[in-house]
Order: sequence, then structure tokens, then C-alpha cells
Amino acid sequence: MKKILSLMVLGILTGCGSPAPFNYTLSPASSTASMIPGAAKVGPYALGDVTVPAEADQSSLVVQQSDGRVLILAEDRWSAPLSSHIQSALSVELTSRLGMPPLQNLSSGRQDPKVSFIRVDIQRFDLVPGQYVTIHALWRIRFAESEKLLTCFAKFQQPVPIGVSALVTGQQKNTQLLSDLIAQSLVSRTAPGQATCSER
Repeated sequence: MKKILSLMVLGILTGCGSPAPFNYTLSPASSTASMIPGAAKVGPYALGDVTVPAEADQSSLVVQQSDGRVLILAEDRWSAPLSSHIQSALSVELTSRLGMPPLQNLSSGRQDPKVSFIRVDIQRFDLVPGQYVTIHALWRIRFAESEKLLTCFAKFQQPVPIGVSALVTGQQKNTQLLSDLIAQSLVSRTAPGQATCSER
């Protein structure tokens, strides 16, 4: 009888436990991007820390509701805090487009004149269930062997159906589009299409 009671209590506790969280990534299982013509001439480059709005920079997904409130999805999470996760996703996508990964030693990348250095500031990262997902991004490139500094801004938006997976897939597409523009500007050293840029 004691054994049966113990099994019943264990079953009740297991049933009342919190469900396991779902973990999501901005990096698809395989990138479909191909190398950009002229990428071989880019040389070494480094990708600095990515900044994101403070309210979104956490592991849990943060979605916007129609009444202006935000909702934190405690059981739906990125695989890392959003800022570091976006940096990792951009690194993967840039590697596909440029044929080589960014340098890991960021301190030397910032100071070495032979290394192009990229900074990315995500100014909006919106998840609106059943409507759209948006990324507004500003990036700055200090080119190797040059005093030229290129600053660009672009907006990316995807319509999405209902569902958390749809939100993630939409932001994967936006991240890929952002990566493509950053790679284009790094290769050409000029403003890419679909971006507003200034240089000095």
C-alpha cells in the first residue's frame, strides 16, 4: 500500500510540474546563402558586441500585444540572451556570405588596422503575433587599411501567421537580410541597396 501511495504522489507531482521550455534559434539548420562575388578580397574582419533594446535583451521571447503591452513568454526562449544570440546568428550568416568567419579576439580586432571592424545596434526587435516581426538595425564598419567609416541603417519586416514558430521563422529571415546587407557593404565599401548610409 505504501508503495502504491508513493507512486500516486510521484505521479501527481510530475503532472503538476512546469512544462519544459521550448528553445529557439535565429540560425536555421543550414544557411542557404552563397558567397558574395568579391568576398575573397575582404580579408580578416571582426564582429563586435551587438546591442539590443533593454526590454528585449533576455532569453525569453518578448511579444507585443495590440493594446501596447508586452508579454514575456517564459516557456519560449532563445538559446541565449538576445544580444549574444543575434551576434552568433550574424556570425554564422556572414561566414556563409564571406567565406570566412569573423575573428574571435575582439580586442585585437578593434585595434588592428589590418582588420575590418563591424558594430551592430539593433534599435527595434518586434514580435507581434499573427501580424509581423520587425528588425530596425544600424551598423558601422571601420574598414581595414583605411580611415573610412561607413554607417548604415535599414528596416526589415516579415508578415507572420499565428504561432511562436512563425515569429521565430520571420526573424530568421530578417536576420539573414540584415547579414546580407552588412556583407554587401563590407565587400563593396559602399552603401548597399535598401539601406540609408553615410560615410566619413
